[in-house]
Amino acid sequence: MEQVKAWILSAGAVVIALLILATLVRAVLGPRFTDRIVAVNVISTLVIAELMLLSVWLREDFLVDIALVFALLSFLAVVVAARLVITRERKRREEQKKKVGGNVRGT
Repeated sequence: MEQVKAWILSAGAVVIALLILATLVRAVLGPRFTDRIVAVNVISTLVIAELMLLSVWLREDFLVDIALVFALLSFLAVVVAARLVITRERKRREEQKKKVGGNVRGT
């Protein structure tokens, strides 16, 4: 039974690692900034899952603590990135309004 558990956990670790690599490709090739943010968020979620799986496989409790801290930092990073996207979008819209407003007045 222990060998089956070890095989399943190792297979799961490999699958999660492959998913991380596939998502990394998506993050690099993503056409928009928001696509990249979502891909990085998915990568961090998969890393947390990998840490939890390794915690069970290696029977190391400290990996759970590391996963929790990583989850908190990942959440904060996504909030900051979302704020950055919102601020950038507002500036872009304001610049477009100024261009449109300047063209209408000039004619």
